[in-house]
Amino acid sequence: MIQRISGGALVDDFSMLEHAGSMYPPEQVIECLVPHISERRIRRMESVLAHRLTSLALGIEDLHHSHNGAACIRTSEALGVQDIVAIENRLNFPEKAERSATRSGVTMYSDRWIDLHRVSGSDSLLDWARSRDMRIVGTSPHARLTLDELPVDKPLMVLFGNERDGLREETSKACDQVFQIPMFGFTESFNISVSAGMILSRLTERVRARLAEEGRTGDMPVLRQRHLFARWCLATVRRSDLILKRSLGDSVSE
Repeated sequence: MIQRISGGALVDDFSMLEHAGSMYPPEQVIECLVPHISERRIRRMESVLAHRLTSLALGIEDLHHSHNGAACIRTSEALGVQDIVAIENRLNFPEKAERSATRSGVTMYSDRWIDLHRVSGSDSLLDWARSRDMRIVGTSPHARLTLDELPVDKPLMVLFGNERDGLREETSKACDQVFQIPMFGFTESFNISVSAGMILSRLTERVRARLAEEGRTGDMPVLRQRHLFARWCLATVRRSDLILKRSLGDSVSE
């Protein structure tokens, strides 16, 4: 799902779900659509939800190339990271990243299963992250802190800059911490999608190790899990809009 945030913090409300211009409680959506989904598919969605992470988010500033955006989406979804925040200062997140790259096999439809939040400027990013008690960290070749030294005991957003210029100076200053990716060759930087994949892979591994000690596989709140499960049902069932209108009408209040 794509959300554009013009300013201020987005208040999460998972009590209702909008679809085709109508509002429905997620549980009623699930009740209507689950009979149209195979048991195997239901088990798969439940397993994925159980491993979803919301304490780790990916932030990208002024991304330019659609294939990089598509690759970041696919990598984040595969690793179980639900939220991607695209900061649009000078450049908009590529509008056709999902559609064009899906046809070429880059996203593999992963954009259906994550949340892409598009914000206008660093202040909106800060609002989004702070409202979720997230610390913001970015990369710097001059940082002393390494990836493995980065604390993962609290919610974290990992922030990357433009493919050519990196993070803007003011955005970099907004980071709570910066860390370095060790480089041992002549090349001075990794491709942004490669960097995101390397860092998210290691961080999700560390977060999951901590959760395992608590007897958990993921950390998405149950209310959001049910909201997301309802969304995935909508994405799975053909002509779900007609099924809902026939069963529930145009809109349903709690």
